[in-house]
Amino acid sequence: MSTSAVFAAAGEYQETTCTAELTSQSCDVCFTGEKIAPGAQITGFFDSWTNKNQSEQIIYRDEQVMPEMVALSSGTVFTANPLDPESFWKFGSAVIWTDSATGTGKQEFMLDAGKTVRFIEADLGASYTLTSTDKAGGEVVGVLKFPLNYHNVDADGNEGAKETHMECVAYTADIATVTPVETVQPTPEPKQMTTVKT
Repeated sequence: MSTSAVFAAAGEYQETTCTAELTSQSCDVCFTGEKIAPGAQITGFFDSWTNKNQSEQIIYRDEQVMPEMVALSSGTVFTANPLDPESFWKFGSAVIWTDSATGTGKQEFMLDAGKTVRFIEADLGASYTLTSTDKAGGEVVGVLKFPLNYHNVDADGNEGAKETHMECVAYTADIATVTPVETVQPTPEPKQMTTVKT
């Protein structure tokens, strides 16, 4: 089974339980991202892949799908810079693609048992900006999805069917809640009654 951890510039994200909101996004493993306010920019993403099997795992370049930020409400908008996912993301420098030995013309990368590689990362300067949201403070505004398509290889060198592992980082709204201030109206002093002199 492939497991990997998602990191960002702020440091390693903490793994958390996948809520129904996240499992609906096909998330297998979930992490808590930072709180972001409208207008805030986040950057520095990367995803590492660890092969915890006793034998190799193989991935094919043409089976990979670039990560994406998914807004979780119709009133939430994220802006990517650059817009093109192929320009936003790049494979890690240790991921060296080679022509498949099977003669299929595909490019492949094989990860040995027990090894970890930085698989994919945002290019320098690539970022997401939370343009707007209708979510309240503390609610999940967006999910950054990191898919990995891979094949297990058994001890005899037989390649298994394609499997997909989806890691998700949930970002929450950083919006201050405004507490209404109760206005106390001063009690007017009673007017002094004038006495009529006779």
